[in-house]
Amino acid sequence: MQFLIRPAVDCGRKYAFPTAWAAVFATGVALSEPLPSVDVAPYLSFAPIGKANAAAPEFSGFVAMNAEPASLSFLPPPANEPDDTYHRSFDGSMGHGRFAAPGNAIRRQVQLRPVSPRTADELAGFFRNVSFTLLTDIRQGEVVPAIKVDRVPADLGSKDGVERKQLFITAILPVVLEVNQRVLGDRDQLLALREKLARDPFAMSPIDRIWLDDLADRYETTPDQLDELVRRVDIVPPSMAIAQGGVESGWGTSAAARSNALFGQIQRGMPQPFSNVGEATEAYIANLNTHPAYAGFRAARALARQRGEEPDGYSLIGTLLRYSERGLGYVQFVRQIMRENELSDFDKARLPDPASFEAQAPASWPTSSVAADRRR
Repeated sequence: MQFLIRPAVDCGRKYAFPTAWAAVFATGVALSEPLPSVDVAPYLSFAPIGKANAAAPEFSGFVAMNAEPASLSFLPPPANEPDDTYHRSFDGSMGHGRFAAPGNAIRRQVQLRPVSPRTADELAGFFRNVSFTLLTDIRQGEVVPAIKVDRVPADLGSKDGVERKQLFITAILPVVLEVNQRVLGDRDQLLALREKLARDPFAMSPIDRIWLDDLADRYETTPDQLDELVRRVDIVPPSMAIAQGGVESGWGTSAAARSNALFGQIQRGMPQPFSNVGEATEAYIANLNTHPAYAGFRAARALARQRGEEPDGYSLIGTLLRYSERGLGYVQFVRQIMRENELSDFDKARLPDPASFEAQAPASWPTSSVAADRRR
C-alpha cells in the first residue's frame, strides 16, 4: 500500500507550489471585481426650478425657518453722545442672514489684511503708513487699501469732529467693500446659473443645486424663487452703510461701538455683541437683504439695476422708513449726514485688483502694535 501512496505524494509535491499560486491569483481576481453598483441618481437628482416631478420624501433633514423673523430693537442714545448721532428704537429683534464664503464664486476677491489698533493715534499712524489719509484721493478714483480694522478704538471720541469722522470713514470703508465683494461673488454665480437655466431648465447639476439651496437658506428664501433671490443678493452702497454706521455709533464713540455694534443692533435690551467690525457689517447688510421690512429697498435697488444703474445710497436710504420709529425724520437726518460729508463719492470706491494686490510683498504692509506684540 505504501508503494502506491508514495508516488501520489511525490506527484502532489510537484504540483503543490503552482496550485498555491493559482489559488492566490484566483483570490486576487475576485477581490479586483468591482462592488455591486448603487444607483445614486434618486438621491442626487433634482427637479428643475418651478417643477415638482417626484413624490415628496417621507423624511426631510431640514427644519423650516421662521418666515417672519422678529424686528430689531435699538439702544437709546447715551447722554454724552455727539450731536450728529441719531438712534432709533424698534420693537422686537431683527434676524440677520448667515453669510458663509460664496461657493465657487466667479469673481476673484481680495483678502483684506486685519489690523487691531488700540488707540485712535495708533489707527491714524497706521493709515499714514499705508498712505490712506487723504479721502480726496479715494473720491478721485484711487483704490482703497486692502486693510481691515477689527475694531474702532475706544478713545476715538478724544479726536475733534473732523478727524474723528475721517478716521471712522477710513476704517469702515474697506470693511464695507469687502462684504460687498463677497455678496457680488455670490451674485455673479447666481446670475450665471439663472442664465443657464433659462437656456435649459434641466441643466442644473447636483452641485449647482446644493450651492443654490445654501444660498437661498442664507438669504431666507427658497431656491425656486430665483428672481426674489436675485433681488436679495446684492450690495448696500458704501455711502449708506457709512452714514448709518456713523449715525448709530456716534462715529464710533457710543457705548454700543465698544462691542462693535456700529449699526444699532441690540439683543434683549443689551448691545448685540460682534467679534469684530466685519461681523457687524455683515449682519447689517444681511438684515437689509432679508428682512420683510426692507422689501421696498430691495425692489428699488433691483429697478436701478434694470435701468443699468449702480445702486445709489442717497436715493435708496429713502426706502428705509421702517428702519426707525421716526420714519421720514430719520431718513432726512441720514441724508443730511450724507450731504455734509459727501459720502456719495464713496459709492464708486473699489478695492485693489486681486492680481496686483497679490503681487505685493506682505512685508511691505505694516501691522498694528497688537499684532507685533503677539509675534513677540
